[in-house]
Amino acid sequence: MFDAPIDLSDLPGYQPAAASRPRTAFLGRCSTKDNQDPRSSLAGQLAEASRLLGPGEAFVAHFWDVESGMLGLDERSQICAEDYARLGVPVPRDGGLGELLEAVERGEVDRVACERIGRVARDMLPSLQIERHLLSRGVPIDCANEPQGGMTTGRLTTRRSAQMQAEIGRHELMEMSMRGQRQHAANGYRHGPPCYGYIAELDPDAPPPAGRFGERRPKMRLALHPDGRRADTVAQVFRMRRLERLGEQEIARRLARDLDRHPLADGQAMWCGRQVRRMLAQPKYTGYQVYGRRAGRQGRERPTPISAWVWSRRPAHPAIVTVEEWHQTQLVSAQLRASRSTGWDRVHAAAAERGIALLPVRENETHTMFLAGDRQIVVPRGGLPPVVADEVIALLEADR
Repeated sequence: MFDAPIDLSDLPGYQPAAASRPRTAFLGRCSTKDNQDPRSSLAGQLAEASRLLGPGEAFVAHFWDVESGMLGLDERSQICAEDYARLGVPVPRDGGLGELLEAVERGEVDRVACERIGRVARDMLPSLQIERHLLSRGVPIDCANEPQGGMTTGRLTTRRSAQMQAEIGRHELMEMSMRGQRQHAANGYRHGPPCYGYIAELDPDAPPPAGRFGERRPKMRLALHPDGRRADTVAQVFRMRRLERLGEQEIARRLARDLDRHPLADGQAMWCGRQVRRMLAQPKYTGYQVYGRRAGRQGRERPTPISAWVWSRRPAHPAIVTVEEWHQTQLVSAQLRASRSTGWDRVHAAAAERGIALLPVRENETHTMFLAGDRQIVVPRGGLPPVVADEVIALLEADR
């Protein structure tokens, strides 16, 4: 339509558009949370993405991951090659998303092809970031489920809609998963590792149903540890707090003086205040299953209000303390925290207990930035309110 008026193919700079063939890399991802079989999912993605190749063309490299698309960009492609080899996926692997970006930086890839944009990332922001990063290097992403050719506006309409749907779908999956987790707890089944004094045992009245890929995880309940000294230790810790109003460190010292009566947990080197504090705050010792005490991904969790916790409908396992004793203990703990020294003293004590150096690195008229290990923490200057001190201590605890 816009050809030159004469034949210019004899000029030195002339090259037919079809003469150059881009080096295309495959990008795939299979979630760990959608009950997918990585072997069939990734092979299917590769088959769909292969439709974008020209006659006689092949992928120059294959980059794929088996991980949640909800991860941040700095958390992607963390699984080692040996673990991937054990999956038996019939698709060669030259790395994951991180290795793809490195190959682009080295100029080894001209184009990326995938089944759909949701395979890049579930959330719209990281998906856009990857897309823009590649385009800034002259490397487009083509998706097999998008219209090929035509105008850019048509492709963008399809892609932006797909990115939005992927993020909405991610939230929908999370909502359904959380609904299931809440019902799981309300029915009294175990969440997380057993706390000190308990073990996990299979509920004989709830046999695991068979799923598409074998049996699902069996439903477990808590039971008292066979070593009765552990339950006695828990009860003693609650009594020392509630009746003697002792601090965590003093309770830990008393436990450490008589390890024959107060045995350590498996893998536990010594009794310390942090373990005692967690024990005193654990509501499962009342015999009820409790879920949702912390929210957020692992390493970035925050305490949730007590009003948002999910309690089982009825006692789900043997109690070590009564609900009333646990409640009274929490009131005593709150009173002791309020009577302690300043928030800064508590933060510095918590940092020292965990072996973390708390170093000021920058400040302005209103805030100060501290370096705590690998984490940067910004807090108001001056006195530290108890709520802020609790948040900082929670951050320090998350780094352990």
